[in-house]
Amino acid sequence: MRFRELRRVQAEPGMTALIDTVFLLLLFFALSSSFVMQVGISVNLPRTVSSETAVRKDVIVVVARDGRIFVNNEEVPFDSLWGRLIEELRVQPEGALILRADRDVPHGQVVRVMDVAKQAGAGRIAIATEPARKDEIPGRPAPPAEPKR
Repeated sequence: MRFRELRRVQAEPGMTALIDTVFLLLLFFALSSSFVMQVGISVNLPRTVSSETAVRKDVIVVVARDGRIFVNNEEVPFDSLWGRLIEELRVQPEGALILRADRDVPHGQVVRVMDVAKQAGAGRIAIATEPARKDEIPGRPAPPAEPKR
């Protein structure tokens, strides 16, 4: 007596659905992230653990190491800063003011620029920083020193 051979159907995952899902995730992350390239004046920013990226509609104020002040990449004397900030904030009322002060600039000068910005009507002032390296995070022990050979 001969028995019939049973053919088993192998179930395979559909590659099309997997590729579609991966593509949608890639598209989502690409569109949801915002990158802002700030070019112009070279500034050594202080480091911080958390930082947010600036939006294009923000007013960028840079205080360079030598004390010069720039508003949206144009040099502005301190005496004219208030008027210039009023103009910029009138054009971009919903934006924040991003203060990019060199870490070597005296604290008092940064505070004076912040005061002028508040008087000019800046509702939100953010201080730009660089992300801290792991060995610079407060409260985290320093990595052990490598032995000298």
